[in-house]
Amino acid sequence: MSDDRYAFERIPLDAIRPGTTVLLAGPSHAGTRELGLRLLAGRDGEGAILVTTNRRSQRIAADCERAGLRLAADNSAILDCVGGEDADVPAQVLPVSGPSDLTGIGMRYSDVHRKFARSGIDRIRTGLFSLSTLLSFGDLKTVSRFVHTLVGRIDALDGLGVLLIDPAIHDDATISTLSQFCAGRIDVREGEDGPELRARGLPSQSRKWQAFDLGWE
Repeated sequence: MSDDRYAFERIPLDAIRPGTTVLLAGPSHAGTRELGLRLLAGRDGEGAILVTTNRRSQRIAADCERAGLRLAADNSAILDCVGGEDADVPAQVLPVSGPSDLTGIGMRYSDVHRKFARSGIDRIRTGLFSLSTLLSFGDLKTVSRFVHTLVGRIDALDGLGVLLIDPAIHDDATISTLSQFCAGRIDVREGEDGPELRARGLPSQSRKWQAFDLGWE
């Protein structure tokens, strides 16, 4: 498998080594979701898998377009835990019965990976939006087992994982438990002049708060 690092455009982060999953922690109003989608925007030949637990596939596809993440049926998939028969979504859409169906999410995820592998796509960025929704439907122990398994798959396949969570609605013990499964953490906050991010636990990354732009040209 390739050992090329996953790089990012117009985000103040150095490239991240394959097999890494990061916990992306911050409130939605600070641009955390938008940053997560932009972290999934790769170069030609890479794939993207999005697990959406609280927005229908059509809405998440529109969010992707605004964030600069270009979806296409041959290299991107949305695992939709919300439901509905959305049309005109420029990605494969795989329905899951709901956010509590962690087994179903895992099975769909494996199906997409195998399909991508058969078509020659072996560099895949995975986003889960969000852990907070999963925790509202299941207990921490069950969600932790799921995260542990997902992170293991991403690591084994040299992928990149981005797991979104809102720390304002969970206690410190919950955040700490989920953090231990990830290689690092990226925090997001609303700064004086706009959103800011800070990386922790990731090699070669600055640990200072840095501004980032939500716009995409």
